[in-house]
Amino acid sequence: MTDVAVALDAQVLDRNIVRFHQLVAAAGRVTRAHFKAHRTVELSARQVAAGAGGVSVHTARTAIALAAVGVRDVVVAWPWREEWRWPVYLEAARSVERFAVHVDDAETVTGLGALAAAGGAEIGVRLDVRHLPDDGVLPLARLVDATGGVRLDGVSAYSGAETRADITDRDALGQRQAERLVRFAESIRGDGIDCPVVSAGGMPTALGALRVDGVTEIVAGAYATLDAGMAEAGVCALEDVAVSVAAERVDLLAGCAQPWAPELESLPSAGGRLLPGHICPLAKALMHSGVELTLVDEGRTVERWLPRARPDRG
Repeated sequence: MTDVAVALDAQVLDRNIVRFHQLVAAAGRVTRAHFKAHRTVELSARQVAAGAGGVSVHTARTAIALAAVGVRDVVVAWPWREEWRWPVYLEAARSVERFAVHVDDAETVTGLGALAAAGGAEIGVRLDVRHLPDDGVLPLARLVDATGGVRLDGVSAYSGAETRADITDRDALGQRQAERLVRFAESIRGDGIDCPVVSAGGMPTALGALRVDGVTEIVAGAYATLDAGMAEAGVCALEDVAVSVAAERVDLLAGCAQPWAPELESLPSAGGRLLPGHICPLAKALMHSGVELTLVDEGRTVERWLPRARPDRG
């Protein structure tokens, strides 16, 4: 493995996936794997095969690519507002068995609904409450309920740990965000509108969200590979980090730090390789540099996966 630029240890990877899925399932919830942690359809398919209920992505083109490898449930987990994306959403809705998008404004709801209805389709929408005022959630749910071509799939938010205080208080942070989501869902249901999904996002805050009755889904990205930043914060141990970078490719680790530990781009492993501080920017760096993730099992190369961008336009 010493000659591999970026390696994924298959045994550690699969152990991490199973452990997290079991943790979430034991609490009666479903795991949704976030694509942005690694940006490969291969690992997303592996996570779904191991029990993830679906995948979150940032573009509809990625959803279409995942459908091509058998992933049946995909959510675009960012509330894009550009009208030019709507036909791509419609294409994805026809390709993915269960497809939904995040929304946080009325214009997207009405415009997307009109396009979908004209095309004889229905697109699920999740109210992304990150940037919505509390008194704006129920009116938007009512609008979705009254608009043809869209259905209310649920409410969602991401609890990002941005500071050292956030990561230290991560369980309470996740719990507070999850409680807020549940209040919104109960308000919507109290108005006679179905709200089936309450989706709480964030890997380091997942344990806090799991404490809250009413949460139905946990969205997490880094749980499969983990990283040195998660280990440094106490979320996992260093031996749980499945991804490593050859020392001579330290250039790939520029900018690979967690927001709460900006000085930590990597840590050395016992084998002399480097463990990335943050998996998400590493995947982005690999995407731009054309460097593959090499899946290895006891030093033997199993597969090579290239992180890829799939923009909705361009």
